[in-house]
Amino acid sequence: MAATPILRTRIVPPPIGGRTLIRRRVLQTLQEAYRYRLTLLHAGAGYGKSTALQTLAAQNAPVIWYQVSAEDNDPLLFLLYLCHATRVARPDLQGLPIVQLEAWDGRQGLLPSSEILYAYLNALSQGLHEHTLLILDDVHLVLQNDEIALLIDRLIGSAPAELHFFLATRHPVRLPGLAYWRSRGEVLDIDQTTLAFSPEEIGELFTEQFGYELAPGEAENLFRITEGWAITLPLIWQSLRSGLSHSVGEALAQQHASLKDLFELLAQDVLSTQPEDVREFLLAAATLESMTPPACDYVRQANDSAALLAYLQRQDLFVSVQADGSLRFHPVFRNFLRQRTDKAQRYHWHRRAAEYFQNRGELDDAVYHLLASEHYAAAADLLDSFGFDLLINGRLDSLASYLDALPAAVLLQHPALLCYLGDLARLHSRFDEALNWYAQAESLSRERGHQQGIARALRGQARVYLDTVRPARAESLLQQALRLSDGTEDRDAQARLYKLLAENRLNAGKTEEAEEYHRMAEILRRERPPDAQLQYRVLLRTGRLHEARRALEQRAEEERLNPVLTPRAHRETQLLLSIIYAFMGETTLAYESALMGTSRGEHLDSPYVTTVGLMRQGHALLIRGDEAGINTARQRYQEAIRLSEELNIPRLRVEAMMGLGRVYAVQGDLATAQKFALEGIEIASRSGDEWIASLVRIMLAGSLTLAGRYEPAVEWLRRARHGFRECSDPFGITVANLWLSLIWFRQQEQALLAESLRETLAGCREHGYDFLFARP
Repeated sequence: MAATPILRTRIVPPPIGGRTLIRRRVLQTLQEAYRYRLTLLHAGAGYGKSTALQTLAAQNAPVIWYQVSAEDNDPLLFLLYLCHATRVARPDLQGLPIVQLEAWDGRQGLLPSSEILYAYLNALSQGLHEHTLLILDDVHLVLQNDEIALLIDRLIGSAPAELHFFLATRHPVRLPGLAYWRSRGEVLDIDQTTLAFSPEEIGELFTEQFGYELAPGEAENLFRITEGWAITLPLIWQSLRSGLSHSVGEALAQQHASLKDLFELLAQDVLSTQPEDVREFLLAAATLESMTPPACDYVRQANDSAALLAYLQRQDLFVSVQADGSLRFHPVFRNFLRQRTDKAQRYHWHRRAAEYFQNRGELDDAVYHLLASEHYAAAADLLDSFGFDLLINGRLDSLASYLDALPAAVLLQHPALLCYLGDLARLHSRFDEALNWYAQAESLSRERGHQQGIARALRGQARVYLDTVRPARAESLLQQALRLSDGTEDRDAQARLYKLLAENRLNAGKTEEAEEYHRMAEILRRERPPDAQLQYRVLLRTGRLHEARRALEQRAEEERLNPVLTPRAHRETQLLLSIIYAFMGETTLAYESALMGTSRGEHLDSPYVTTVGLMRQGHALLIRGDEAGINTARQRYQEAIRLSEELNIPRLRVEAMMGLGRVYAVQGDLATAQKFALEGIEIASRSGDEWIASLVRIMLAGSLTLAGRYEPAVEWLRRARHGFRECSDPFGITVANLWLSLIWFRQQEQALLAESLRETLAGCREHGYDFLFARP
C-alpha cells in the first residue's frame, strides 16, 4: 500500500504562543504526571488544555506528543500516528511497527490491532530507559470507538514503568482498568478548576502579555463573571483594545447569562469591530480545518489571503501556528464563525474547498467537504474510485463512515459503492449481508449494461462462497465473471479471477486444475509474487506433508517477525500447520498452533478464523486420547458448530462434525457418531469438497473398524480411497489402505492383507509417511 501521509504538526509539540502566560502553579501540577501511571486532564472547550500541555512539553523533560484528531477514529490511523509520534520523540527506538502498519493490505480482513500494540509495547520495553510522558491531547475524539478505547486501556495497563500517560479530554474518560488503577493510587485527576485563571493570574496576563493595565478590582470582577475560563480573557481584551468597551465593568455590564452566552456575545462584538474584508475572510476561512494562503485563496476566489492570515496572527484573533506554518482557529471560535453564515454560502465554500483538495489529490479532505455541503452525488462519484484505495489500505472504518453518510438513494445509483458495502460486510464475516449488497450491485450493473461492474459484483459473491468453502456455488459465478472480463484491458482483474478459480478448484479437490488456473494467473501477473497460501493448501491436499510443513514453518517465522495484518479465513498459516501436525501425530505442536490461530482470530475479530481454530484445537486434543482431552475436544467442536451456525456457513461445520463423530465413537455412542459423520459427508458433498468428505469417511470407517463392524467400514474406506484418488492425495489413500490392512488382519484375509500392506508401505516409502507407524 502507499504510505499514509502523516501530518507532522500533530506529533510535534506546538511552539508556545507569544501571548501565553507561564503559570507556575499549573505547571507544577502538570509535572506531577511523571509520578503517576496515568494523568487525566478533564476540562471543557476553551479552558487552555492544549496551551498548558505545550508549556509542559517545553520544559525539556522527555515527552511523546500526539494531537488526536477526529480523523483518527480508525485503529489503523490511531496506531500509525502513535508510532510516528514515538519515533519523533525517540528516534533511537528500535522495533516500532511502522513498516507493518504502512504495508498492511486491508482487503482481506480487519487490522490485527492487538498484535501491532504488542510490537509497540515490546519496542518501548526494550528501548525506553528514562521516565517519559506520552501526551494524547483531545483524546475524547476517538474514545467513542470501543476498539481504540480498549487499545488505550491495554497500552496503559501493559506499558513499561518508565512510560507515563497524560490524557487530555473534554469528556469523562471510561476505561476498563481505570477503577483498578485508581484503587492503587496510580491516577492523577486534574480538572478545569486547576486550569482556570485565578484573579492574580488574570492580572498578570493582562499586564504582561496583553499590555493592558487593569484597574483595581477589575481582575476580581473578571474572575467572578468568567470563573477564569481561559478563552473568554482574550475576547475581553479584544473588546477593550478595539475601543468598543472602555472598561472591564462596561464590557461585562448586563451580562447575567451563562458563560456560553457571554462567549457568543463577546465573539460577536469582536467580529463586528473588524474591517469588512476581515469579517468576510474570517467567515470563509472557518470552512477549513487548517488555513494556508493557497487554500484560503481558492475557497474565496481571491489572492490576498496571505496578508489577511498575517493580520489575524498580529491581532491574535484566536489563531495558533502549527508546526508546518499553517494556522488554525480555536475550535470553539471556528464553530462560532461557521454558525454565522447562511447555509447556501457555507455549502458554496465547502464545495470550493472540496475542489481545491481534489485537485491536490488530498481526497480525504475532498470527501469531507463534499459531505459537509451535502453534495452527495459528487462525494459518491469520488468514492467510486477512492473507496478502493481506502479498502486496500485497511481504512475500513473510514470507508464505512463515508458510505454511511450517503443517502440510500445515492448509494443505489453507484454499483461500486454497493460492492464496497459488500466487501465491508464480508470482511466482518457478515456473509448474508455481503451477498445482498453484491446482488444489488450486480442487478444495477446489468440494468446499465456495465460488464466490468457485473464482473466485480460476481467476483464479490464468489469470494463469499470461497471464504465459506462452497466451491459449487462459486464456480459458475467466477466463470461468468471471467467471460465478462475476456477481451478487456484489465489484465489484473483477469488474473484475480484465475487466482480465485484456482482456489475454488482446490476446494473442490481438483488440484491439477487448480495448479493450471494458478499458472494462468501468474502469466497475466508475472511481476506479482505467487500466492503462497494457495500453494500451501495444494501441498496439504496432495499429500506432500513434509514439504508443506517446512514451507509453513518458514512462513510462520517470517510472520512472527512481520505479522500479516489481515485475517485469511481457513488459509491462516498456524491453522494449516495445526492440521498438518495433527496428521503427523505431533499433538503438542498441533495444539499450540491451533491456540495461536484461535488467538489470532480473536484479536482480528474474525469469527471465521476463531471457529477454524477451535476445531483444530479439538483435533489435537482428540488425538492426545486422554479423557480430559476428549471432553474438552467435544466442547471445542460444539462451540465451533455454534459459531458456524451464527455465521450461517454449513460447510464450516464439517470438520467439527467429523471431530464430534470421533468423540462419540470413542465414548461408545456409535449411533450418534454415525449421525454426525453422515451429516458432515452430506454437507461436504453438497458443497463440492470431495477431499474433506473423504476425511470424514476415513473417520467413520475407523470408528466402525474399532467397533468390529468391518463390512460397512470396508465400504466407507473404499469410497474414501476413491475420493482421495480423485483429489490426487496419496496421504489419504495410504491412511485408507492402513485401515483396510487392520481389517484384513483381524479377519485373517491373508491375500487382501498382503495387497493392502504392500500399497500402504509403498505410500509410506515414497512420501515419508513412516510416522503413521510411530505416532498416534
